[in-house]
Amino acid sequence: MNLLDHFFLQHFQVSLLQAELLRVSREGAMQDAKLEMNLTPRLMEMDSGDRLPSYQVSARLICVGGSAEDSNPAFNARIGIETVYQQTSGDPIDISEFTSHHASLARQIYPLLAQELRGLLTRMGLSDIQLPFDLNSGSRKIRVSPGEVPERVH
Repeated sequence: MNLLDHFFLQHFQVSLLQAELLRVSREGAMQDAKLEMNLTPRLMEMDSGDRLPSYQVSARLICVGGSAEDSNPAFNARIGIETVYQQTSGDPIDISEFTSHHASLARQIYPLLAQELRGLLTRMGLSDIQLPFDLNSGSRKIRVSPGEVPERVH
């Protein structure tokens, strides 16, 4: 089930911007980065039994960069956002069904996180940042479940 067929993004707020540059690398040196994206859904309290449910989804994107020459990371960056999704159609979707299908929201949430991450990495003095602009259904570059896959950042 694609939750985007039944829900719309009602609210978006940045909740976490955290970065640490651990060492200065050579000018123009390529840095590899590992990205991890996590989504955590929660049912929001409703005051009326007639309304369709809304859910808060906390999203985190963690980026740890390093070079092949050194085992220590060159930088760490964490971005967090809070979103609220309001159901607009169909029978009310309960928390268990929403939780089993919440990964379908990643394709909408990832660009919001990536935009914030690009800005944060730029403020850290990194340039020519190459992150995917979108996720496709078969993408293995970014996972919703815990796990890290290398991406290029330089």
